[in-house]
Amino acid sequence: MFNKVAIIGLGLIGGSIARMLKKKHQSVHITAYGRKPENLHNALKEGFIDDVASIDAIDCNDVDLFIVATPVLSSIAIIKSLLDDPHLKSSALIIDAGSVKQSIIDSVIEHQKAHQFVGCHPMAGSEKSGYTFSTHSILTGAWVIITPHKKNNDDDIAIIKKFWELLECKIHITDAVTHDRMVASTSHFPHIVSTVLMESFFAINKENNPSDIQPFIGKGFKDMTRLAGGSPDMWSDIVLLNNTNIIAVLEEYIQSLIKVKHKIQQASLHNDRNALCRYFEEVQKKWIKYHA
Repeated sequence: MFNKVAIIGLGLIGGSIARMLKKKHQSVHITAYGRKPENLHNALKEGFIDDVASIDAIDCNDVDLFIVATPVLSSIAIIKSLLDDPHLKSSALIIDAGSVKQSIIDSVIEHQKAHQFVGCHPMAGSEKSGYTFSTHSILTGAWVIITPHKKNNDDDIAIIKKFWELLECKIHITDAVTHDRMVASTSHFPHIVSTVLMESFFAINKENNPSDIQPFIGKGFKDMTRLAGGSPDMWSDIVLLNNTNIIAVLEEYIQSLIKVKHKIQQASLHNDRNALCRYFEEVQKKWIKYHA
């Protein structure tokens, strides 16, 4: 499919792509680019990439596919520089792995080579970051959202779809506006809630020593706050570029918090256990619907 691939940003997602791609297509030549190329030598030793270079010295010659897997703001700059490069093959394609799509498309749509960029978002990962935590399994069965724009052609979209399917991903194709609106509630919102929960926890327990609190921390709290360990660099870009959708979701969440606070107050005032049970049952039914 692609004989020569460049992965720009060999972190959790970029590293996982390299691992899976080499597993499925051993003859592919993969060059990895990073801010600190010396940190990528483990991937070289393990055989998941063939060359390592600085992100400031990307060589476009003969590359068939560029995979940009950096934080979104830097991805925009990198994609534009690739499109500007006179050595970019007319048949080469550029994809990204960013969690915000419309801002990237807007930044390149007027470029004469805009058709060579196809927006992608693998719905995969964890709160961990860096190549060390990359695995084959991160991509297996994961959804990848492809967001074509008006200058893309159907053949290129089909090629990118086959690429992700080769990596054992499931594919959903939609427009960038829909993508950004949906991930605001399914991905960005949970991360912010986890972060705020962690912040509130420390505010509530600021007078207590961590060692005194530890016996009271169970798996539920750890599960709820796990996402707060995500990369600040990555999440700052995401929130900045999808702020309108995220704020709209947060407004709904605030109303939900006010609603449940009122329900608890009323149930306590009237000793109405049934009202609380009905509330939890209603939400449980919604939970079952999305976890069936």
